[in-house]
Amino acid sequence: LNLEMSMIMTLHKGPIPLRPSFFFMQTIALVLASALPFVRPLATSASFLSTARPNLGVSTSLPRSRINSGTSSHNEYFSNTNTHDSIWDLNVAIVGAGPSGLLLAHRLLQSRSLPLKKIDVFESRPDPRDVQKKKLGGRAYALGLGVRGRTAIRSCDEELWSAVKKRGFECERFRLYFSSKINIKLRDRDDAVEPSVLIYQTDLCSALLEEMDRRDSASVNVHFDSNITHVDLESSAIFVEEDRKGPYDLIVGCDGSNSIVRSALQTYSPPNTFSFKQRKLLPGCFKVARIETMPPLMDPESVGLMLPETKSLGITAFVEPTVGGGACILFAGRLSNADDDTTKTQDSDVQETGLGSILFPRHGSKTERESQPDIGNITVLILDQFPLLEGTPGLDDLVQQLLSQRTSVADSVKCNIYNSNTDVTATAICGDAAHATGGVSGQGCNSALMDSVALADCLVQHYQPHACGDTVEKTKRAMLHQSVSSYSHKAVPVGWALYDLSFGNDGKTLPIFRNIRAIISNTIDSLFRGGFGIGKKPLQTLLASSTSSFVDIRREREKYFVDSFPSDQWFFNELEQLYQLGSTQVDNRTQS
Repeated sequence: LNLEMSMIMTLHKGPIPLRPSFFFMQTIALVLASALPFVRPLATSASFLSTARPNLGVSTSLPRSRINSGTSSHNEYFSNTNTHDSIWDLNVAIVGAGPSGLLLAHRLLQSRSLPLKKIDVFESRPDPRDVQKKKLGGRAYALGLGVRGRTAIRSCDEELWSAVKKRGFECERFRLYFSSKINIKLRDRDDAVEPSVLIYQTDLCSALLEEMDRRDSASVNVHFDSNITHVDLESSAIFVEEDRKGPYDLIVGCDGSNSIVRSALQTYSPPNTFSFKQRKLLPGCFKVARIETMPPLMDPESVGLMLPETKSLGITAFVEPTVGGGACILFAGRLSNADDDTTKTQDSDVQETGLGSILFPRHGSKTERESQPDIGNITVLILDQFPLLEGTPGLDDLVQQLLSQRTSVADSVKCNIYNSNTDVTATAICGDAAHATGGVSGQGCNSALMDSVALADCLVQHYQPHACGDTVEKTKRAMLHQSVSSYSHKAVPVGWALYDLSFGNDGKTLPIFRNIRAIISNTIDSLFRGGFGIGKKPLQTLLASSTSSFVDIRREREKYFVDSFPSDQWFFNELEQLYQLGSTQVDNRTQS
């Protein structure tokens, strides 16, 4: 319950819905929200800066890169590197042209010390610049770029952030709509804090691509509509259908919660070294629609959460204003349990098909197979539950968008390590491939961008070409593996902290007195927000405006958890033991 309420209060949320089984308790808690932005007593916040945060200072060098499909050539800055021996030049593959993959390409190109021969970026989806604005897909929803995302993008240069910022909508306000007549402002603009930017993922990726194109280098090739079928870490190759690409010196997976690069790490890692757990966050599900105009009955400057008129319906609508006066609406609910999810009216025994089964049918259900849905009737059903949408232009188109989508269910992912063993190609995973929280923390995109910064910094730190005679290949490989293992040491603790802060005690229960103390503490924080020396800044304020490490926040909120968070030394020892175990198994296999 409290985890869900925290998600509701988060401005920068991800698409994870509420579980209606708790709806009665949720409604009570929402009433309490008028006094406090209900903060979970069992779980806490999330952020994703590493324990030893990477240097995020703005570089004075300006990367020059260009998207093309021709033959790659050397970056114009290679003359500034400390060696001219082409054997040191790096062939890099990045799987996933989402925000983290594209930012990683920018950061690698920005570095004068990395001798990059080429960077191949593979993306299964089409070029976002070619996708029509209303066409839905994996990038349909709006993201919230807070201080962490801004810092990551600015680590390239201010010009890149400006290109991104102008495509989004600055917003810090949050309003809760109990009904068409009752609403409460839960969060307002703080002039002392730079506001977050709400931006569609298509627009974010387009800005990063266009800046890469404008900076005009032939060393980056972005391959769209490329369905990767296999990643071979022994031969350092990537297979797009039957087409073999490579070999690569470094492979990075920025390919989401169903990462094929993560699967390759599991396949090619020695036994008992690499492991991960992944789960569907059922029964919650969601769909997203875009509209050209913000609903006229809602505050155009605020993110808004609308509760349905029928509180037991179990569907909520999250409305985000976007650039140009439009909006993104995320409908969250639960997968229907039967083909005909019905609700009875109070005045009769007549049963009506429920809105939930229409919007969120299970795959293959009767409702999903309906070939001629009545758009007009469904629009009426939505307006009956969400009357604040009345008068919004294009409602029929909104309904058509919802009906044309397959119901989405979020995933969670937690890995014990983010890099490969030394006997295969140097490989790393970033973002949701390493630590997905299904949007519960509201920091998915921000943390993925920070991963890219951390990995790029580790490469700059450890990949230092130098004269070494006949051992160049061995030294080159060792430095790359040192880079990705150093990245794991930085990123794994904060990945675990992010997971804890998103899912709380994950089924475990705090002792009653500790739980009461936690509730009181959170209430004080929410009411006073650290003012007058009373309490601390609320959880979601830390998420949106703090640069504190996720690990620091998790440890500061230790009292809310059943299990203690491991120490830095524990993480170091655990990862070193995994590396040692992997090396021993490789040596034994080689000897045999």
